[in-house]
Amino acid sequence: MIENRTREWLLAHRDYPHEDWCLIWPFFRETRVGRGKCRFNEKGGWAHRFMCELVHGPAPEDRPQAVHSCGKGHEGCVNPRHLSWGTNSQNQYQRYADGSGPSNTKGSKGQFTPEQIETIRSQWGEFTQTKLAEMYGVSLGTIQYYLKYRDQRGHGSRLINHWRPDEDDRLKAGIERGEGFEEIGKALGRTWKSVKGRLNRLKMREAVTNG
Repeated sequence: MIENRTREWLLAHRDYPHEDWCLIWPFFRETRVGRGKCRFNEKGGWAHRFMCELVHGPAPEDRPQAVHSCGKGHEGCVNPRHLSWGTNSQNQYQRYADGSGPSNTKGSKGQFTPEQIETIRSQWGEFTQTKLAEMYGVSLGTIQYYLKYRDQRGHGSRLINHWRPDEDDRLKAGIERGEGFEEIGKALGRTWKSVKGRLNRLKMREAVTNG
């Protein structure tokens, strides 16, 4: 079984002696991020995290991320001498310091304008989160922050203006009558991009329900 092979490989390399070069994961790697994935002790996850656990024990609550000192996690490095437990800030700093983090063409999180944030939210559904990150030149985590966590954590200037059931009904009725996105948006007090994004999400939801 592949799980036995990957487990044996991790155990065989936890005392890997070479610090000057990376130890590349030889099995399956997630193409989106380049990191190795496997099952270890009946759990699925990232290979570099399992290696870090073997060498340093379970992740502490205040340092939950496996940090690469080499900055080559995206190339599949699982060298135990390059791994340690750290914070998210340490992990992101290491990625950018080594040039392995994505280029943020729009600046830091605080430099997005309210209009840009609204546009990103309206486009979710028409595009995947990964595609949005690529379009705006930011990390996937940054997109997820704006879509899910920013207002929950009290970082935003307002709460997310969620769509209500009556607004969904008005949207569907408007589409059936042949109204355009701008006309529907004006009636609901929303942008046409928000209307378009909501319609795409409703279509996706119906496809999952009917499928």
